[in-house]
Amino acid sequence: MELWGRMLWALLSGPGRGGSTLGWAFSSWQPQPPLAGLSSATELVSHWTRVFEKRGIPEARESSEYIVAHVLGAKTFQSLRPALWTQPLTSQQLQCIRELSSRRLQRMPVQYILGEWDFQGLSLRMVPPVFIPRPETEVHPNVKPHRGMPYQELKRTWPVAESGENGCRGWCLMKEESEVQTCRRHVTKEAWNREVCTCWPSSAWLGLAILRELVEWVLEEVAQRSYAVGSPGSPLILEVGCGSGAISLSLLSQLPQSRVIAVDKGEAAISLTHENAQRLQLQDRIWIIHLDMTSERSWTHLPWGPVDLVISNPPYIFHQDMEQLAPEIRSYEDPAALDGGEEGMDIITHILALAPRLLKDSGSIFLEVDPRHPELVSSWLQSRPELYLNLVAVRKDFCGRSRFLHIQRSRP
Repeated sequence: MELWGRMLWALLSGPGRGGSTLGWAFSSWQPQPPLAGLSSATELVSHWTRVFEKRGIPEARESSEYIVAHVLGAKTFQSLRPALWTQPLTSQQLQCIRELSSRRLQRMPVQYILGEWDFQGLSLRMVPPVFIPRPETEVHPNVKPHRGMPYQELKRTWPVAESGENGCRGWCLMKEESEVQTCRRHVTKEAWNREVCTCWPSSAWLGLAILRELVEWVLEEVAQRSYAVGSPGSPLILEVGCGSGAISLSLLSQLPQSRVIAVDKGEAAISLTHENAQRLQLQDRIWIIHLDMTSERSWTHLPWGPVDLVISNPPYIFHQDMEQLAPEIRSYEDPAALDGGEEGMDIITHILALAPRLLKDSGSIFLEVDPRHPELVSSWLQSRPELYLNLVAVRKDFCGRSRFLHIQRSRP
């Protein structure tokens, strides 16, 4: 853990992307004084929550809980054995919590601080500047989550294992009716009786939950097609912009006969996907390629021929919205993985234009997009009938906003 702390410090204190530096992130940070009298996990969570709140750190309590739990060897604070909540920590553990919390004060995302994150039951390494999936609420601060979603729908999505102390804990799950009154998000008994939950997941979980919806839609499509029980190597899937490999590796783990071609133009993303594939022992069924998909010459030969499915969470933020991004994103992530151009469509249209060369007949494309994009994509496709692509379905995310597209190739 000490080595990880030194590596992070070296990374953050070095040059930033494009020759810039991250010095501004340190300018307002002061070393924290010794935590006199604080020794238990619960006390430390409360202390760092207050510090984070005072400094305006988003999701202060969630951040402190993840850090303390990580140092104690757990995924979440709620998964710790209750005896560990009040047990005194060692001086080494206290120092490690202090160091990791100082990174959060510099607005480093929790996923980078911990160095790993779970997705679809897979533990994935996370390192900057590789893209971290996030909810719309974090990218666009003025967008508010849709509250009042039926509880049973939330329960279907959020596993009981992710429910927290005293019930909800921000993950929209109450295991017992008696816990309603103690939920810190103040879910009312009336809301419980209506099976409506008024709380909302933390952004760290929500970002991956949105991505999870995209994966699950692909899995539904695969289950409906003949290759769901077909020969080895089916379906053949292409992911454009693989990032950490979350989508590709999740599909490989749940589709044991499938193969995936994962491409990304970022060397850091390619390296991280390789690492995650190896640690999950999925490297034999994935071909990871360093490739700029906007260069047509790069697509002259796919290693396994035309694909059944193309899936992508491409850069789709409108360029003018980039200035609104949270400091966690502006300071630590590659803007090329976020900026989709003037209308957020630059990479999306490249994918669609190449689709006839990439897809088999009746192949499908699944995209995560901005809620303004379904109409733009539909118009773009209608003006290009020679592509033989049709927008066949649009799905909404947890915010009730159109977020996912299914586009299918028809036979010429």
